[in-house]
Amino acid sequence: MVGITLDGATGLGNLLQFASFPENYYRNTGERIIDLDHNWIFEHNPFVVRDEEPTYVVNLWRQLWPQLTGISPRQYLAKPVFFSIADRTAGIFNHIAYLRHPRLYAYEDLPIINNRVVIHTTGKLSAPIVAGQGEDQPRVLPEYIIDCIRAKYCRYDVIQIGSKDDVDARVIDCRGLENIWDAVNIIAQAAIFIGVDSGPSWISACYPGVFTKKVLVQYPPEFLRKSFVPMHIITPHHHWHDFSFNYYNRSKDDAGVTYSYLKL
Repeated sequence: MVGITLDGATGLGNLLQFASFPENYYRNTGERIIDLDHNWIFEHNPFVVRDEEPTYVVNLWRQLWPQLTGISPRQYLAKPVFFSIADRTAGIFNHIAYLRHPRLYAYEDLPIINNRVVIHTTGKLSAPIVAGQGEDQPRVLPEYIIDCIRAKYCRYDVIQIGSKDDVDARVIDCRGLENIWDAVNIIAQAAIFIGVDSGPSWISACYPGVFTKKVLVQYPPEFLRKSFVPMHIITPHHHWHDFSFNYYNRSKDDAGVTYSYLKL
């Protein structure tokens, strides 16, 4: 049996991108995988075992980058974009991605609460600008977008999750939950999730019944119009932007594949 580790991956999104891997690996090979890290994202995964001796070990985080940089120009022409994050990870092993979204296998049978909206703003200290990837602002929901959300969903129960130092959205405050599964439970029952490009949006992606709206506030509209292609193989940063999300921007106009924030 193969043992996997995610050593080097930090943050919710970096971990959750691999949550589809055990099921896809099993459906391609008939074998479960061994979780060497005892990672929380595999806690309820029926395709994962622990405390067994692997025949070999794969660090999925480290394995990812050689596979991408080793793609030839001919392969670019054959498949210039991935279909999903799951497709990208399965492609490391030349497997089919039967499951196209991350999955936590918990709270999936809970009913959707139709008047629940979950929001994640993140905090200014935890969102540095990455200018080399086209960003010119931190990944923090600005006040004018928060005001827009509060006005549009004034008849909804809007719940804020995230860290205690995240920008206060002035809604039902559930920031600072100590148990990650409490946040998962809240998101799993939401009708709509609205957040920045950060880890909680990947929790939302685990539940396709939740309408997940990701606001790419870090990019200027001009960049989104000219350069932004989700799941683009040739542009390494863009292959993190999965098609699970509806994308929005910080301007009053649609830009590329993104909608105006006014349409949140």
